[in-house]
Amino acid sequence: MRTLINYLLLVAISSVKFLGGPIVYWRTQKYGEINLDFWMTNISIIAGGMLGVSIIIYLSEHIIPVYRKIKKIFQKYFYNKKQIFANLTVDTDQPLEVHYEYVERKNEKRKTFTPRNRRIIKLWKKFGLIGIAALTPVLFSIPIGTFIITRLEHNDKKILLYMFISITAWSFLLTGIFELYHLRSIPEIISE
Repeated sequence: MRTLINYLLLVAISSVKFLGGPIVYWRTQKYGEINLDFWMTNISIIAGGMLGVSIIIYLSEHIIPVYRKIKKIFQKYFYNKKQIFANLTVDTDQPLEVHYEYVERKNEKRKTFTPRNRRIIKLWKKFGLIGIAALTPVLFSIPIGTFIITRLEHNDKKILLYMFISITAWSFLLTGIFELYHLRSIPEIISE
């Protein structure tokens, strides 16, 4: 039962912060707290990573409106824009005649390119979906990287495939390195 809980813990950790899964595996191997199987560990890490990717792909359409509402509330109460012009006042004894000219204006929202948006677009143009999917597990994190990818690529099956390949490769690479490190340090422990 305890082993099952440990593997479920690996799934939960890997779904949020991918590097946490291999690090937990390394710590358990190094200190001998719990012996986790290499293959089951990789399956758990991959399952956790793909669970995180699937959740973000599903929720990304719902996250944006909530984020915008929170941002608007935050700006309303915490961001004070200085008023450049004073309110219009008229000080005259003469009758005042006001003429309005109505002009039709399209209410198109212009895209705002912040420095962060520029960096993301530059990264996308340089590496594309394959590059960002490859960097997501180790550089960003599963939720952030997947969210960025879903904003730029709309084919969910393609996202899932590339993220699966990336997560699988990183999982086997990192747990393999930790396994080799652990096997190399066993003779030192025995000789002591």
